[in-house]
Amino acid sequence: MKLLKITDEEDATQELNQHFEEVETASIEEVAPEVRDNNSDVKIGGAPVENFDAVYANIPEKNAVFGRVLLETIEEKGIPVNYSSTSFFAMSKKNYLYSVLHEKNVSAPKTAVVADEKSARNLENYLKGPLVARKFEGFELSEEKKIDTVEEIGGFTEGTEYGENVILFHEFSKGTKYRCLVAGEEVVSLEDTSEDWEIGEDNLRYSNIPNSIEDLVLDAKKSLGTQTAEVLIRDEQVIDVNPNPDLDTYAEISGKDVYKIIADTIKQGEEA
Repeated sequence: MKLLKITDEEDATQELNQHFEEVETASIEEVAPEVRDNNSDVKIGGAPVENFDAVYANIPEKNAVFGRVLLETIEEKGIPVNYSSTSFFAMSKKNYLYSVLHEKNVSAPKTAVVADEKSARNLENYLKGPLVARKFEGFELSEEKKIDTVEEIGGFTEGTEYGENVILFHEFSKGTKYRCLVAGEEVVSLEDTSEDWEIGEDNLRYSNIPNSIEDLVLDAKKSLGTQTAEVLIRDEQVIDVNPNPDLDTYAEISGKDVYKIIADTIKQGEEA
């Protein structure tokens, strides 16, 4: 099977190569979706994407719109890819992500989306503190903070004007924290053992999760319609889903061949 890897971080996915007969890597800039005579196509250095049997995409969330168009075109060709166009867009556009999770009845914190300073007034009447506030510029996270007082809400949103940023406020509940790589029906879980409110990357250990947490991770994946993802859990709630897990971290800490898990998932997509 010939794999196309679309990534600007080639070194981070080198171990994936050994699970395919042939692999070609292209940066985001080298991949060009195009429409001619009402026909959509994707060219990689001038060659059609149909030259490949499968695609592994590692598209930055800031390229959400470009990525959605690119993935839609690849899907139209019937080529299996690690995440779909709709799931990638939902995982990148966080206010949409939580809308999908709640719509699909996936356990997630109560969330409010704020577009400007004025709309954050009286937020405490809707959400119960403490809160986690996250500010996005475009599709990129620019600031994140735990908020314990009503006064801090105004401070976090001060100066924000409609159309410039999107701010998300989540109810915060303290509990066990996990970062979970999910691919197909397999879940590789790392527990964050720190006392910090954030789910970080510096205090992770491999951990077997309860069946209820594994089911929650799989529910999140299925609700988004993706083959692979990173699901972040705190207190048995999905607090985030990311399209591009750090495979090297999961492999190093868990001792599992996560590259094979990803490769097998993509190959199964081709068989389906």
